[in-house]
Amino acid sequence: MMLWLLLTLPGLLCAYFILLRPILHAIPVLKSFYDEADTFWGKAWALSGRSATVIWGLFLTGIGTVFQWLDPIASALGDPDLKAQVMEALKNNPQYLAYITIAISAVTIVARLRSVGKS
Repeated sequence: MMLWLLLTLPGLLCAYFILLRPILHAIPVLKSFYDEADTFWGKAWALSGRSATVIWGLFLTGIGTVFQWLDPIASALGDPDLKAQVMEALKNNPQYLAYITIAISAVTIVARLRSVGKS
């Protein structure tokens, strides 16, 4: 399954960029979207509805996903017990977890206040 995905993904990306993207770019309804979202960050900003809160939520989801896949990635890189080491470090220093939670809360509040201030 994973090998199949690794072999077909480059072909699908090439087909999108060479065939499908120019067609979508020519459609009048999507032309303004593609003009605004020509770069990766422009696409991310446009797809999030120009909302910092949505981008922040996606960022936190990405971090959660990476943490979920930490053991398989670490074992592939030669450290099969990395997740346990991270958990042990957090258990020994709980203030780090508190600092992370405070930072996440602060950024979420600022992003939400920014959205509220725009309306």
